[in-house]
Amino acid sequence: MLGTDIRGIMAEEEEVQRRQEALQSLMSMREKLLRESLEARIKRARGTGDWTNLSPAECASIYKEERVHLRAQLERLKAERDRTRGKLSALKRAKVRAQRIRAAEAASGKKRK
Repeated sequence: MLGTDIRGIMAEEEEVQRRQEALQSLMSMREKLLRESLEARIKRARGTGDWTNLSPAECASIYKEERVHLRAQLERLKAERDRTRGKLSALKRAKVRAQRIRAAEAASGKKRK
């Protein structure tokens, strides 16, 4: 009964869906940080005790570096999200195929009796 392990497919599908939700959450956090202005970043950093002894030029430089890093992270997350979407659709197709096989086996079993 190869390819008819519906429980295993469903468990893996749930796991992939949870991963996809986690990736979406990470992406939205990164996108929020990318939308943050320099002034808001300086205010947030100084509120947490960071950047207290830095000049505005140093703050701007760090801010730019952070944005480059955030963009790179976001691109990696998007690639992973796309890969996860593909895996999820493949699992859904496998589940449908397994259900069809099971139904065909059940139908052929009834015909034999």
